[in-house]
Amino acid sequence: MKRLTHWLLAAFLLLTAIPVQAASSPYSEAEEVYWYIMDSHLSKPQAGKVVQGALEAISKQAEQKNMKLTVSPEDDTWPELEQRLIEWQKKGGWDTTTVGIWAIDGMLSTLDDPHSIFFTADELRMFQSDVENQFVGFGFRLRIQNDALIIREIIPNSPAAASVLKRGDQLLKVDQQSLVGKSFEEAYAYLKGKEESEATLTVYRPSESREFVVKLKRALMSLPEAEGQLFTKGSVGYISLETFGSEGAIQFRDKLEEFKRSGKPMNGLIVDLRDNGGGYLSTARDIASLFMEDGLLMYTTNRNGVEVETWVHNGRDIGVPVIILVNSGTASASELLSGALRDHGIAKLVGTKTYGKGSAQQVIPLSEGDALKLTLNEYFTPKHTVVNHIGLEPDMLVEDYAAQVVEALHALKVRAWELSDEDGDTMINGIPFPTVDPLFKQTESGLQIRAQVLAHLLGDQTISEKEYIALTPYLEKHKALKLTIANGVRTLTYSTP
Repeated sequence: MKRLTHWLLAAFLLLTAIPVQAASSPYSEAEEVYWYIMDSHLSKPQAGKVVQGALEAISKQAEQKNMKLTVSPEDDTWPELEQRLIEWQKKGGWDTTTVGIWAIDGMLSTLDDPHSIFFTADELRMFQSDVENQFVGFGFRLRIQNDALIIREIIPNSPAAASVLKRGDQLLKVDQQSLVGKSFEEAYAYLKGKEESEATLTVYRPSESREFVVKLKRALMSLPEAEGQLFTKGSVGYISLETFGSEGAIQFRDKLEEFKRSGKPMNGLIVDLRDNGGGYLSTARDIASLFMEDGLLMYTTNRNGVEVETWVHNGRDIGVPVIILVNSGTASASELLSGALRDHGIAKLVGTKTYGKGSAQQVIPLSEGDALKLTLNEYFTPKHTVVNHIGLEPDMLVEDYAAQVVEALHALKVRAWELSDEDGDTMINGIPFPTVDPLFKQTESGLQIRAQVLAHLLGDQTISEKEYIALTPYLEKHKALKLTIANGVRTLTYSTP
């Protein structure tokens, strides 16, 4: 649901340093990567396997030029790899930078570790921007409905905000590329571009039944890492954390202070970590300190099995029950925080099983301006729960995105409800949640509602497992359940006994 990125799932960063190997080779970065892998990677890889991986990667590239480069099993040390790189680069007529990157990719492929990654300088900047919730774009967020890409939010002070675009507009084309029927990933690939680059967007506005064209330049924007507000009913706070960047803990703390200054009581808190792929360990620790005074945050082990404890000290007790929303995109530092707060009895988890990234990486600068992100540690929750490749099971399993919020509010003893569809978002007690599927759907047989949302709202697990279910029978059965329609907006209200 949140901004697409392929980097964040690999981000739980330890802020420690590793000494840089001196390198004078024409393949200096490849040599640095080799020694970092051999000296520090969690798996304690074998030199021969790493060298063979590099050579096989180059051999596959050679096949595309109808060249045959034979990989000898006797090549199993760095000097032998370096000699082969020099020979093969001349034979293939490639430049040393290209061959070096092929070799690095080949070495990393032997680790069976998708989180150990080589970054070019440009990719490193992209990665760092993602962790800090910065991106280059036009300044709108999208949702998909009936195969159409619809603008669900326009970011203030962005190029889109300065244009004629509105919420509800449909994107048809970017330049001459059709976006109709495209997935989020495909649309993202066509919409992304460099800062200050311009694109022509073809847009359809359903409210006016017209198509128009707008030209926009992409700009670098910084989005808040933590956003939230109090629900209008139930005295419950809501904070959504996009990433564990350098400002995450500060903004999270400020939201809690904002709730206090409102003068309204807060009897519970929902923390939304769905699709949050992680960030910095220091941020996770600082956020944990907003929930508990003192306590164990995690255990980490290195390649030699040495276990280290990481603690929270001088924090403060949150003082209210906490629900954390999780899903398959909840990864790394998000899993660390979720597991720690649950183990301490502070929070319960609602949603679906988390991603299962219980490892920590270090971003290591290389001599030519690139970088290596390398897995150094595995971490465990305070109760020694294994997260890596397994994930955290929620305390309350709920599949539907909006129903997860409803169940979380139920767990916090909320008794009054107001649910509606507005501009494609599902409004729950005054807070909009961007959902792929609308809350209501009008059919020939009458108005239908998301079945899981209704099931969790009424606490009725006998309700059909279908995506949508007819609403009228339940309005007749439950007198406290009422539907109103005003200005085209359907609103469902309910008060539990």
